[in-house]
Amino acid sequence: MTKQKGILVIAHGSRNNKWVNLIEESVAQVETSLPIEIGYLELVEGKSIPDGVQKLESEGVEDIYVIPYFVCSGSTHLEEIKYALGLIKKSRVDTDLPLIKPQATIIWGDPMDDHPLIMDLVADRVSSLSNDAAKESLFLVAHGSDQQDFQPIWQATLERMCSHLKETLGFVHAGYGTILPDMVTQSAQKLSTDTDSHIVAVPLFLSEGFYTTTKIPEKLNEAHVSYSYNGKTYLPHSLINDWLQRKVKQYE
Repeated sequence: MTKQKGILVIAHGSRNNKWVNLIEESVAQVETSLPIEIGYLELVEGKSIPDGVQKLESEGVEDIYVIPYFVCSGSTHLEEIKYALGLIKKSRVDTDLPLIKPQATIIWGDPMDDHPLIMDLVADRVSSLSNDAAKESLFLVAHGSDQQDFQPIWQATLERMCSHLKETLGFVHAGYGTILPDMVTQSAQKLSTDTDSHIVAVPLFLSEGFYTTTKIPEKLNEAHVSYSYNGKTYLPHSLINDWLQRKVKQYE
């Protein structure tokens, strides 16, 4: 007998209603015959990860496919979530999340990373800022992690993204900076000095917030480099919806 499947999209959550609405709107556009719920790590009352699991199980779901609505596999939050769902026995980061103990089988999916659709999205964001890539350097700015088990994952992902975008878009050079560890200013300065070129800076963040509107511009200004930056994030963008739709189709 075929087990009943369901989808749980897991996102971080925010006190900002606009942030939450963008997630909700994106998930609402998914076409699927399967029951689908959103579970937030924090800050969204009544829609926690345990709430999402419970709702799906109440509908008879026996296999829950989890889609992490996160930018990178290096996020420490994903470690916490895996622990809470019982997918790993011990979390490598401190967490207050209680064990959920789902009755359904949990199948873990991959976050966005450098998925081809995400790369197309970032390329679109880059192109809106670039005037002449042959005379510019690309600078990707991400959250990152200062945890030794997770920083290398961020670095490897960012290096792949830089390499791909530099080659496909024709930039002189491509580099990246992270909030954690704090290397945005230093990395931007080095990129500008090494290449003597204008910098096109793009944030790799899911949605607009303090980092994209305030922190990153402050760090770029501290670097005293020539740069273009508009703060546009992954959402809203149709390619995010396409990514989510493709992930769901893989599970159906």
